[in-house]
Amino acid sequence: MTIKESSDIPAFLNQVKACSGDVFFKTDEGDSLNLKSVLSTYVFAVLMQNPELMQNGKVICEDERDYELLHLYLLPSK
Repeated sequence: MTIKESSDIPAFLNQVKACSGDVFFKTDEGDSLNLKSVLSTYVFAVLMQNPELMQNGKVICEDERDYELLHLYLLPSK
């Protein structure tokens, strides 16, 4: 699933913290950021400055139930 352009990113990252499993942001280039990691959230914040990377990146939840927590911020996969 991709992140909606209009998403409140700080609120999204707070919801990620509430997830039971790990949540990853994966780019087309093969990069994978664990959004529960503080260092990865800093890298993610820099990536947000590149709209193409954000549109092509995917959010992957280890626990399927976590998608329900994040549904306000995500678009279904194409």
